[in-house]
Order: sequence, then structure tokens, then C-alpha cells
Amino acid sequence: MALTRRALLRKTSLVLAGLGLSDLSVWKFANQYQQVLAQPTSRKLALLVGINQYRDLGKQAKLKGCLTDLELQRELLVHRFGFHPDDIVILKNKQATYKNIETAFTTHLIEQSRPQDCVIFHFSGYGCLLSPYIDTALEAKTPLPSQVLLPFDSDIQPSDHSQALENVLLQEQLALWFRSLNTQQSLCVLDAGFTYPGKALLGNLRVRSQPSIQQKTDLPDDREQQEKLLNQSQRRQSPSELILWASQQAQTAVEAQWHDFSSGLFTYALTQHLWQSSPTKKFSASFNRIVSDVERQVGRVQQPSLSGQSGSSVFAGLALGGNADGVVTDVEDNGEEVTVWLGGVLPQIVEYYATTTCFKVTSKEGSLSSSPAVAASSAGSESEPNPVPQEPLIQLESSRGCVGTGRCEQEGQINSGQKIRESFRVISRSINLNVALGSQLNRIERVDATSAFSDMPNINPVIAGTQNADVLFTQASSSSQVIVNSVPTDLSEEEEDPPAPPPQTQYGLFSQGGEELADTRGESGEAIKTAVNQLHDTLKLLLARKTLDLTVNDFSSRVGAVVALESTDDEKPQILAQQFTARAPWLRKENSSLSSFEKQGQVVQIAKGQHIQYRVYNYSDAPLYWLVLGVDTRTQFFSIYAPEALLLDTSTNQDAIASKDSLTVPFPTNEYVVRGPEGIATTYIILSRNPFEKGLEAIASKIRQSSSNTSPVVARLVNPLEVTQQVLQDLHNSSAPTAEKMGIASDSNWVWDVEQWATFQFTHEVI
Repeated sequence: MALTRRALLRKTSLVLAGLGLSDLSVWKFANQYQQVLAQPTSRKLALLVGINQYRDLGKQAKLKGCLTDLELQRELLVHRFGFHPDDIVILKNKQATYKNIETAFTTHLIEQSRPQDCVIFHFSGYGCLLSPYIDTALEAKTPLPSQVLLPFDSDIQPSDHSQALENVLLQEQLALWFRSLNTQQSLCVLDAGFTYPGKALLGNLRVRSQPSIQQKTDLPDDREQQEKLLNQSQRRQSPSELILWASQQAQTAVEAQWHDFSSGLFTYALTQHLWQSSPTKKFSASFNRIVSDVERQVGRVQQPSLSGQSGSSVFAGLALGGNADGVVTDVEDNGEEVTVWLGGVLPQIVEYYATTTCFKVTSKEGSLSSSPAVAASSAGSESEPNPVPQEPLIQLESSRGCVGTGRCEQEGQINSGQKIRESFRVISRSINLNVALGSQLNRIERVDATSAFSDMPNINPVIAGTQNADVLFTQASSSSQVIVNSVPTDLSEEEEDPPAPPPQTQYGLFSQGGEELADTRGESGEAIKTAVNQLHDTLKLLLARKTLDLTVNDFSSRVGAVVALESTDDEKPQILAQQFTARAPWLRKENSSLSSFEKQGQVVQIAKGQHIQYRVYNYSDAPLYWLVLGVDTRTQFFSIYAPEALLLDTSTNQDAIASKDSLTVPFPTNEYVVRGPEGIATTYIILSRNPFEKGLEAIASKIRQSSSNTSPVVARLVNPLEVTQQVLQDLHNSSAPTAEKMGIASDSNWVWDVEQWATFQFTHEVI
């Protein structure tokens, strides 16, 4: 006789999920875990499960990115954290039945794990909420719904409530498995959603959740195995696993369509940031960036979270050597043909990588050189950079997804397994803004909208759910949330064309996740072409933001800088977020005052009316020129700059931050007050070893300042696309001398040297 869900809960007394991101013990738990991954003496075991195609859910329920998630995780674990390939078990699609998952977890993880071993379980696929069927005549209370993971052979079709569901992995069962491990160093990553938003496409994103079900649910009929696991689990005083959730319970998880591949939005953000982790960086700071990255792309429809048992401890200095952008996976003909994995690079940057993008290769032993901060400290000097040996250089020739191919001119100097770091970023100057057309638009609406968008330069209309998109154009509902889309099908199987829109239809722009962008809704009843044409200026703003995104490089920059976002409402400024360039070869002083922020585990929230500033510290050996650009919650561009730089010759009057000095922008005399409406805002702090001549000229062409005002000020930009393109040209000009020496062509591309610039991107939510 199987144990019921209720009996299992009574016996195990598990405390799962929702333990609160404000609990400091969760961060301590996370902090120790990274140290465990770095220990060479402990064994590291992983079980990775990904399901795109389900047995009983039909073709339209097919996911696209779950197998990519497994590849992202495997490459990270093997090449970044030293997992042996034989210690990673992978179950794909039809392999991932309930029985196979249970067997693999038992034989590979439970039976093999020992104290101090590291154990990881990853699941990418569908989830749902389960509300157990209760006979109200017998039960006074209705239990809360359970979160359920769906294996390949899940049977969740509607049936008699008295019949138990089969082959579903209950939250409680998974917790029992983790409690049965012989180690307390365990991580569970769940890239699945549990709350269904109504349809399979949310904005331009495919959801990973199924409709909730109400059913009698027993655990699988293996009482002997269940009792054995319960006895094992009772050895541990409390659950010790750290659980990383792709979203909160009331939300869904989504997978994104990139240029030529799909993946879970959360898994890509997680693995990309872990490639960039360093010995001095706490996981809490990385997780905050992961949350910010996800929310900036899709809005508040998906917010990753984590949970762990109060009082336990596991996840903090996740690093073997320094960070990296990827790894060499294959070398042929003494380096004439090299294959690399680019999992540490942001996907939007990989998409625009042009040929001759260059990566430096690490030592043949496959380990990166010491962290610059540590190396400089051991040398006993703050001003002298750590000597760096000449590393082989790989020039990229093509890329598809995270796989790139190229060549290395230094024959015989590279091997598989060596890590790589970006050296020259070469980006195509032809950048388009992809606008997804909502699938609820009928055929005539789509044709008219496509025609109107096609008349705009660098605007590319696509069908929602079929291609990568930056923004969604569709009908607006009475609320600020997009009308949920149906799943697009092949043309041969296309659903019946949606009916003609009602007379009072309004159109607008939405985030990828379906949240309405402020001030983009058109008038009731206006023609769709008119609505599109009214958005011309907003689309140029969005294209300017996308262009700036391609310069973000705090991970790879070797310009020594620390930037902090601070609240200035209290007597002493309070740090809300902080970023730094970990690869710069100078000693960087640690800031211990950030701990209060690290406990949040969420995007920075700033109330309307609050005063903020950015503090920039230059720890390099030369002056740094600066420029601050931002996009507020109304999708309006603004700039913070020193007015005296616009008065005369922009090449000689720009304000620079001296070596070992700091600057706050704006100055207190020109305060920065956060304005509404509610939403996501982004700020870019751009630093360069050379002046921003063309960028400031573009600003000066529209703005004239009084010579009496010499403090950095905040001003709205009316020509953001022109300004951003000129800023990118400034960065290109700064890098041109070294690029020419390396023989890197730049006729149709921007070429940027990581030694010359750093762009920091800060995201905050206005509440």
C-alpha cells in the first residue's frame, strides 16, 4: 500500500520552498556551496533531466529549449567546476520517465554520495500545480496545492477524481530523495513553471507550465523503497539542499527563442553568471544579477527565487581559478580549426559577434591565471599591474548558438579544455530591432503591421513565438497585461484566422513577457498602420537601448573600476547594488557594506521620490573618462554628464576620474530623483581610457548648458540613437590602434578592446 501525500508530509516534516529570501541563512547556505564545488578532494555527482517532447501532451505542447539547458549545465559542470563526465547522468525526452528518474536519483546520487560530496539535480520541463481531490464531507480543511514536475510519461489527462495520477514527481517526493542523500552539499535547480497563465505562449515566450489539476494522488506503489528512504532521511536533522527556482509559485517559467536556439531563460542566466563567478564574488551577488537579468528581459512575469532550510548552511565562493567566457572543446590541424563553447557570454552579444572577434586562451593546464586582485595583493603593490604572460589568441570565424569555430595562429599552443576570455569584441554595425506580432492579430492586421514596420529602418517584424524578438506589438486589453497568445503552428496546420478586431481595438507595445510599455498604447479604433507609425520614436529608443546592451562587459573588461548604486535619502549613502571588473590587473579594495543588499535576492527596488546616485571608483593606473546613459520606466532616454564638457572642445574639457580616485554622479547640487510610473529602469555607466568626443558632440547638438553650471546633471535625450551610435564609435576609435596591430578588420564592424573600456548595466524596479 502506497504512502499518501498527507502521510508523507507527517513523517518527513519537510520545510520546503518559500523559506524567505530575507533569511540570512539562505545566503550562508549558498555561500558554502560554491566552496564545496571548488574542493578537488570531494566527488561531484550530477543528474540532469530535460524534456522537450512529452508522450501524451501532443505536438503543440512541445518545448524547444530543455535539451539546450542540459548542454548549458553539462559544459559548465565539466569545464568550469571540474565534474568528471562519467559522474554526470543525463536523461533526455523519452529516457526521462518517472521510473528512470527515480532509479537514476537512487543509484547515482543517493547510493554513491558520501559526506562532503557535491550533488546536483537539474530539471527542465513542464510543471503544474496539484490540488488533491478532497471529499468535503470528510475533510474540514483543503490542503495547499503541491508543485509537481512532469516526467516524460506523466499521465495528467482529466479522469475520475477517485483515480490516482500516475508518473508525476511530487514536490514532497523530490524532497524525500534529497533528505536521503549522504551529503549535505546538494543543489536542486528547477527550470519549470507551476502556475499556468492561460495559454502556452506568454507574450513572445513559451511557458513551461501546464494547467493545474485536481486529483487523488498517492506516491508510487513501492512501500519498501519509501520506508527505506524515510529511514535514511531521518538521519539528517533538517533538510540541507539549496533549491533554485526559475520563478516564484504564482508565476510561470519561460523559455526564450534566441537567434538560432532556444533555452530556459533562467538556466541560461544562471549558467552564464556561474561561468563568470570568481573566488572573491559571493553567490548572493551573482544571484541578484541573475534575477535582474531575467526581469529586465521579461518584466515581472518571472522572478527567480531560492530557498533552503533555516539554520543550515551551504553555497559561496563557487570558483576554480578565475572566471571565463568559455572553453576550447576541440583543436584540429595544430590550431587551424578550433571549436569553442561560449556559455559565459550573454546570448544577445553572441548573436552579433562578427568574424575576427578574439579570445585569449589560458595555460595548457587548463587553469586560469590567479585572480588579478589576489595577484596584485601578493605582489605588495597597488599601482603595478600583475605581469600577464602572452596568451595564444583565437579569432572567431563563425558561431551557432553557444558553439563557435575559429583558428589560432600560434600552432601547437592550445589544447581542449583550456578556458578562454574575450579580448576584442567585434560587433556588426547592422543592428535590427525585432518586433514580434501577436498571434491574436488576424491575417489582415499582420499584413498591414508588417508593411508599416518594414518602412522603418532597422525594424524587423516577426511572428510571435517563432523567432527571437526584442518587443511585442499586439492588441491591448483593458489591463496592462497582453492578451495571452495561443501557440503558433506550422502554416500547414494554422489555426483558424482570428476574427476581425472590434471597433474600439487599441494596439500597443509590450515586453517579451507581455507587460505593457508605458505610453505606447494607441487611440481606440485607430487603424493598425496609424498605430505603428505613432510608435516610430519609441522604436528608435528601444533600438538605442539594444545597441547599448551590446557594450556591457563588466565581466570581461580589464579596466579597473567599481560602480555602486546608492540611495542618498539617509545621512550616509546606502549601497543598493555594486559591480566591478574582476579581470582588471590591479588591487581592488573589498566593500563590506553590501551585505544588507545581498540578503534581498531580488532586483533592486526603489520607491518613487527616492534620491539615488552612482559612485564610480577608478582603481586602475590611468584616468578614466565617463558617461552615464539610462532608460526610465517610460522608455525615455536620459544622460548624466559634466556640462563643462559641452562648452568648448570636447576632446580637452571632459571630466575624468583620476587613478585611485572616485566620483559620484550626479553631484549633490544636481540630485537624481526617481520618477514614475512603476516599472523597470536601466542605467549604463560607460568608462573609457579616451574621451567621448563624438558622443558628447551628439549630446551638445541638442542641449546647450549655462557656463555657470559645472556639476554633472541629468537631462533627457531627444536623439538617443544618434548618441549611442556615436558613443560606440568613440569606443571603436579608442580601440583602433591595438586592433590594427592585431590585423583586425573594422570596415563594417565595431571593434572594441577590453583593455580600453568598461560598460556597467544597472537595473532597478520603480515601485
